[in-house]
Amino acid sequence: MSKVAITMATLESNNHIIGDIELGIDLYNSGGIEWMAQESGVYTACVPHKNDPIAASATFTRDRLDIKQHSCQCQSRHDSPAICRHVVAAVLAIQGGIVESNITLGKTASVKTIVTDSQTARVIGSGSLNVFATPMMISLMEQAACKCLEDGLETGQTSVGTHISVSHTAASQIGAEVSVTATIEQVFGRKIIFEVIAIDCCREIGKGKHTRMIVDAERFMENVRKA
Repeated sequence: MSKVAITMATLESNNHIIGDIELGIDLYNSGGIEWMAQESGVYTACVPHKNDPIAASATFTRDRLDIKQHSCQCQSRHDSPAICRHVVAAVLAIQGGIVESNITLGKTASVKTIVTDSQTARVIGSGSLNVFATPMMISLMEQAACKCLEDGLETGQTSVGTHISVSHTAASQIGAEVSVTATIEQVFGRKIIFEVIAIDCCREIGKGKHTRMIVDAERFMENVRKA
């Protein structure tokens, strides 16, 4: 069975008690956490807490890169508990520490283009005017997101776009410089959600959200060929 590998970005992206990730790291560093894997795939842990230890549990996604379910004695009265310090400490103990990753919340990357005739709505067929086409803006947004992930991918990995929702609010003429910035907003294991913003000169011309999934390139293409 593959190792659990929850990054800081994934912990921070899940619903959590403010300040408890840092406190959970402190608890983990203090030691004394005992944990056990159950047959159902649930991990249980006994986390030191004042005079009496606290019981916490976590179930991970199939790829073991995100937390599917969790519970803790300290939140037994909550129907949908947030991740607390004890769950954080338990997760770190199960996986053997904090997983290092270059995919972090707030990380940004930008790409630019000078609008040419070949990028206009008239030429690509998304309209009849000689202005920067919406599909070309979306393409730049995906490029910026890909660039943002470049140094966070392992050998053989790539990312594929799975969702995008954007508005295109201003037109850009031929010769205008368009710049797009992608910012990592949330990380759920292999699923990365970006805020994407396009500007022309000093004004915003488009904005939205874009989701990408990290995949094994060879396996992905093999599945495409089998489809």
